[in-house]
Amino acid sequence: MTPIVSMTLMSIKRLLILIFPVSVIVDLISGFCTVQLHTYIPIGQAYRFIIMAAIIYMLLKRARPLLAWMILCPISFFLLASSFWIIIHGFEPDNGFSPAIEIESFSKILYFMLVITFFILYREEIGLLDPLKIISNYGMIISSAVLISFLTGFGNSTYGTDYGFGSKSYFKAGNDLGLTILYSAVVSSLYMISGFDWKRMVKLLIISSAVILIGSRVGLVGILLWLTILVCYIVFIYRPADRRIRRRFRHYRPIIFTCYILSVSGVIYYLLSVFDSYMLFKYTSVGLRTARSLLTDPAEVYISKFEWYEAVFGKGMAALYYFVAHSVRFRADYRMVEADFHELLGGYGIIGFILILSPFVYFMFKALTRYFSHPDFTLFAILFVTGSFLAVAFTAGHCLRNPMVAPIYAYIVSQLYYGKERPVDK
Repeated sequence: MTPIVSMTLMSIKRLLILIFPVSVIVDLISGFCTVQLHTYIPIGQAYRFIIMAAIIYMLLKRARPLLAWMILCPISFFLLASSFWIIIHGFEPDNGFSPAIEIESFSKILYFMLVITFFILYREEIGLLDPLKIISNYGMIISSAVLISFLTGFGNSTYGTDYGFGSKSYFKAGNDLGLTILYSAVVSSLYMISGFDWKRMVKLLIISSAVILIGSRVGLVGILLWLTILVCYIVFIYRPADRRIRRRFRHYRPIIFTCYILSVSGVIYYLLSVFDSYMLFKYTSVGLRTARSLLTDPAEVYISKFEWYEAVFGKGMAALYYFVAHSVRFRADYRMVEADFHELLGGYGIIGFILILSPFVYFMFKALTRYFSHPDFTLFAILFVTGSFLAVAFTAGHCLRNPMVAPIYAYIVSQLYYGKERPVDK
């Protein structure tokens, strides 16, 4: 290994430490200050700006066409659109214009794009650092915080102190957290299958338990679906490479399947016994529609009133949030729609919607075509993540600006840029 390669690996290793374990600690400290000390300190935002600067420095060393598509085009659009919003609508507070909200909103999207680009362009080097283990440990740290908070009562309740079910520890948003731990469970599953042992299985069980104890619909439905797929794969398809393990594993298959059925039945029974009327309503078809339409209906009304030039460039996120907040009589002046498709279309218009969403649609179709060409479980996991990501973005939001899930999603899609054999399969 040359000194230059060694230095690059060391820089990437340090950056991965900042992106994964340290970011969790920073988020927990920020949440603790907010919940326990009643003091808001934006250390999470400041910390991720540092990570963004470090990633930009690394990306400038490896300029590729992907950099223009993922980074330069969105930045150029945002600068152009911002100028358009100011010229057309000015700085009038009645229109809800807020430079702070615009910068914060776009910077979160840019962070996601930067992390994806970094993982793709440096995939060979990252593959040497055992990323499956890193992400599995990342999910374990987050899950441990959730489990401790659930058992002790410290931290944030997912919904409310007097109603609902679940804990999100000192993290900010339940859906963000649920999606992050869900995708950690997917990667932990790949980690377990790559070298089957009981330690990895226990780690997956702990991560899966944390998803359930958050109580979010994204987490509960997602983990139930994923674990069912995983167990069916292990029981009916999976064949260990080692012949001796394969013989012993044959006897474990019915035990695994039976234990899973009993565990799911036990979890459902437990949840039904602790769910209050609020939680039970959330999981009805009416509850699912009501939760989404409460905020998306005003957003659709807002978009329907666009002039043609506003439909092209949007009017900015702040103006959209301002309209929605006043439509639902929210206690603050601004309210997110919590549906990424509506927010992109209402905030950035048709051009911004296509420009920002196109990479994620491309990743899903790339995973789909790769899977049908060479079907295997890893590609199915990639398809599960890329497909569910867009589904959650449409129905519940908390995807494109979720800094916690960004590195997991980025690693998953980076596997699409290898040939038939990927490091995750070795």
